[in-house]
This record gives sequence, structure tokens and C-alpha cells, in this order.
Amino acid sequence: MNVKLSSKLLAKIFILSQFLSLFILTGCNEEKATNSPANVFEGGKLYQSPSGSFKIAVLKGTFRQMGRQYGLLLKSQLGEFYKEAVENFLINEKGAQYSVLLSTGKMSYDIYPQIFKDFLDGSAETNGLGRDKTLILSNVFLSIYETGCSSLAAWGNYTPDGKTVAGRNLDLFSANLRKFSKYFHVVVWNPTGYPASVANIDFMGSIFYQTAMNSKGIFLELQNGQNADTSSCIDRENTNNILLESMFRKVTALEYDNWFKTTFPEVGLIMHASYPDFTTIYEWATFRCVPRKGNGLIAATNDFLDSSWHKYPIFFYDSLNQGVGLTYTRRANLMRLGEKNKGNITPQKMMQIFDTTIPQGGASFPFDDQFKTIYSVVAQPSQLKMWLKVHGYSGWEEIDLGKYFK
Repeated sequence: MNVKLSSKLLAKIFILSQFLSLFILTGCNEEKATNSPANVFEGGKLYQSPSGSFKIAVLKGTFRQMGRQYGLLLKSQLGEFYKEAVENFLINEKGAQYSVLLSTGKMSYDIYPQIFKDFLDGSAETNGLGRDKTLILSNVFLSIYETGCSSLAAWGNYTPDGKTVAGRNLDLFSANLRKFSKYFHVVVWNPTGYPASVANIDFMGSIFYQTAMNSKGIFLELQNGQNADTSSCIDRENTNNILLESMFRKVTALEYDNWFKTTFPEVGLIMHASYPDFTTIYEWATFRCVPRKGNGLIAATNDFLDSSWHKYPIFFYDSLNQGVGLTYTRRANLMRLGEKNKGNITPQKMMQIFDTTIPQGGASFPFDDQFKTIYSVVAQPSQLKMWLKVHGYSGWEEIDLGKYFK
């Protein structure tokens, strides 16, 4: 028997079928729905972390193309962040002048590597802010807050499979950043013509490297070393910029070892470099670099440890001379927790370690301390995974970078 259906009925059936398909995708396959991009533009895709706390912008192409993708995919969030951070906070609350913010943004732009200039130019074309506001936003927090930070890495006999598990805190002498916690995000650059893709944790619209991993399983994070090396060389290229740029080009531990020994920063820094099978801490002064290695466990805070520094004008800290931010106590606590959990340090165990506050025997600052642990990250380079927690805003969110690297 042939039944002829009306066009209205056919339309209703079609709409119902689409609804049922959507129900099946979202209700019966949560992982697939979570990994579906919320938006797509010119090859770039915008995802969310599993619980929706963080945006993940996945970009590909030239840096100009990736900037265009980024600007449109995050257009509404960039506009909101500019209004809250620049207009409401910096200008209205803190009394900053727009002309000064713009001048600073332009000066920073002038010294960016060309790839980041191209990225910002592309973003300005699509983000609705225009060039001037894009430059202001890219530089908003660059010179406002001084970082502290802590890190711990375990491998070999300290982890169940011998592979590296690393953790880090970003600590700041300010509570103001917590006003903008929802604007932390992950940017994944998959650039044309470069040997590595890079995932960077940052504020939306900013070019301010602190914590990143590339597609070759190199996890690199920065800690302040000015407790030890108090000198400054302001005529050098911006260290944050060249560090982030290097991650697109460096694909082996040997390349980074040579680079750190022949490249010097503007100010004293401590670099935590984790690879799939081991970690090296680089005590990176303005005039000298010393790699520090461990036997499966290593920690760093904000001072230099290598004995060779006693020949140089470097400050040393111990249990009686803590320096700013309890640098000795935080490092000692991390090493003690690492030894206590020898053989069992998984990413989940590392998260527990970095959830432990200083009064509890850990390295994270209590929520009401004058120093603030802004975010914590755990990384598993062999699996290209990171977990991100912004204190007071989110729990631990897994970021499976293997799904986003090209």
C-alpha cells in the first residue's frame, strides 16, 4: 500500500529525526559530544574541557590564519575580557590611562617575534576589538604581577611505568587575577612549516608564556629566579617570547640543553623541562646556565641549588633564611611528598601533592595567604596530557592534547 505524506508531516518527521540523533549523540556518547567543537571557522575549532571550565582553541595554518581563527572563535569572550579587565579594572578601578596601556601594548608588539605579530594581526581582523585593543589585551598582565612558582617531577622508580609525571604551581603576589579566572584557556597552535605544535596555558588574548607543552612531549614551565640572581639585562630580547617561540622549533632534549646553555634571559629564571623519560631543571641566570638533574625525583621553587653558584654573586636559602615566598620550605615539602609516594606517583597522585597547602606539608599557598597559588598543572609528556586547576574556580580538568595536535 502506498501512503502519500504531506510536506508538513515530512518536515515534522525530519525535525524529530534530527532531535533523536542529537539525543543519541549527547545522551549515549558523552565523550564524543565533549570532543565535538562548539564552533568552527576557517579550519580552527573551539572546544571545551570535559566539565566546561576552560575553552580550548585548536588552530592550524599560518600564524596569520590561526590569528583569524582565534579572533572569531573567541570573539565574544575577548570582548567581555577586555571590558572587565581593561575598562572596568585597570582604567576605572586602578586609574590606568588608555594611552599608556596602548603605548605599552605597541612597544610589546614591536619586540614580538614575527610569528606572534602575524597572530595578533590576524586576530585583530576578526575579533571585533580592532588592532589597538587587541594589542592592549595581549599585554594586560605582562608587567603587573611578579611570579613565584613551584615544580616537582618524578620518573623511573618513582612512577609505576617509569614515565615522567610533572606538576607545577603558578604563584603570584596578588589576588586580583582571581577576578578573571574564567578567562584562562588553552591555545593549541598547529602551524604550517614547523616541526612541532604547541599548547599554551594563558589568558584569552594574551601572549604571555608560563606553561606549555609541544607535540614532541616536551613540557616546559617558567619559575622566577630573581631571589638568587638579582641582576637585570633589559636590553635583551623578551624571554617569555623567545621561550614560547622555541617550542615550535625544539624537538629533542639535546636541542633544549644546547639552547639554554647558549641563550641568556633578561632576569634570573628557573626552567623546568620535562620529557617523556626524565626532567632537567635549568638554573638560568643572566650570565650563566647550570642544568640540575635528579635520580627519578626533582623539585624546584625560586632559588638556585647547584654548588657551583658559590663562586658567583648568588644568594642561597635554607631553613633559617627562607627568602620571599618560603622558597626553601616549598621545595623541601615537595621532595618529602615525592619520596613518601615513591613508586606510586601517577598523575592523580601528583594532583593530590599539588592540592596540599604549605601548612599541610605541601607547596601550595593557602587561599587566604598574601601569596596566591593561581593555577596548578600536572603533565604526562609521554601521553601528551595535561590537567589544569585554577584555584577557587575549577577542579582538575584533563586536557588530552593528543586529540588536538595535528
